[in-house]
Amino acid sequence: MPISDRDYVRGKHPPTCTCKECTEKRLGKFLGQNRGKGKKDSPKTKPASGGSSIPPISLQTMRGSLFHRFSRIWRKIPLSVHKLFLSLLIIAGLVDIIQRGYTLFTHQTDPIKNTIIFLIEIGLWFWIVAILRGRRYRYRQPKFKVVLITIIAITLVCTFAGIEPLSSYKDNLFNSVSDYLEERQAIREAAEIAAEEARLKAEVLAKAEAERKAEEEAERIVQEALKAERLAFDMINKIRMLNGILPTKWDDELYRLSKAHTQAMSDKGELFHTPMDAPYGENAWGGIGYSNYDYEELAEVIVNSWMSSPLHKAWILHEPLQTSVASIIITPNSQFASWTFWTGEAGEGPELVKKIADEWRRETGESIPWIEWLYMKGYLD
Repeated sequence: MPISDRDYVRGKHPPTCTCKECTEKRLGKFLGQNRGKGKKDSPKTKPASGGSSIPPISLQTMRGSLFHRFSRIWRKIPLSVHKLFLSLLIIAGLVDIIQRGYTLFTHQTDPIKNTIIFLIEIGLWFWIVAILRGRRYRYRQPKFKVVLITIIAITLVCTFAGIEPLSSYKDNLFNSVSDYLEERQAIREAAEIAAEEARLKAEVLAKAEAERKAEEEAERIVQEALKAERLAFDMINKIRMLNGILPTKWDDELYRLSKAHTQAMSDKGELFHTPMDAPYGENAWGGIGYSNYDYEELAEVIVNSWMSSPLHKAWILHEPLQTSVASIIITPNSQFASWTFWTGEAGEGPELVKKIADEWRRETGESIPWIEWLYMKGYLD
């Protein structure tokens, strides 16, 4: 067909016209150009040649064109590369979220601005994770775990190979951990030292308290013994007076000797008498085994024990005696007592004692101790 017979030459352009002007019009409409809807067309410029004009491309048209161009390019990239990129983006986003959260919660940055950015980053991160977990990418290679492990391995290799700044980060991390461990160790050692000092102090205080209580108890026992001594002495004198015999008088020197003899019996843990030729003699009482008497009960038990024994009773009621004392020693596990008198005041002694002593000399020739023989013969219980 000759050119003069074509429609666009005669001024008519059918819908299927392929001239340059019609092609550009159809392309502009496809890319989003809004024509004939209340908006005035931009002034047309005259074409460089021919009779048709080319409409200008608007900013909206350019943006749409770039988006579609990027979309076409993105679709051409394999899905495996998409997943790798998204996986790396998730890892990088997680690192940035952790860093920003640390600086935010340690008050090292502007709180309002970084809080907004922090929340936006978290939202975008979850959105990308949702995309990656969708059906489009879930079963594609590479797996996210493989990407994560690979990134960690590469990072570690670069870190220990001395590549900066990873090497500096590694050194700073190790130094921080070392300082933290040393600080914790120092705190633990200080706590142990403080606990040991507290324990030693508690032991010293407990020991001092125990010693104080022991001293108080010892002093109480001494006072109880002194009261019991005086009470026993008075009870013996009362018994003498009830039997028509004069009471005896207290003598400090005799008390010193009596106390020493009672202490010796307590130390040895058994009863014994002074030698026959000693200037003093005694009734002895006591033994191992502590009974928690108060001083009144103790004095009563001692005097009753002597009065129930014929030999001891004979000495208590021996009329020639003018001086006597009572001495008592109390320990945590024993009690011993003596009623002591001057033998020079006793003359030949009570008749009963003299008779039994003669029997002892005849039978043993004084080869067996007096007390032991008395127990053998049943004179003492």
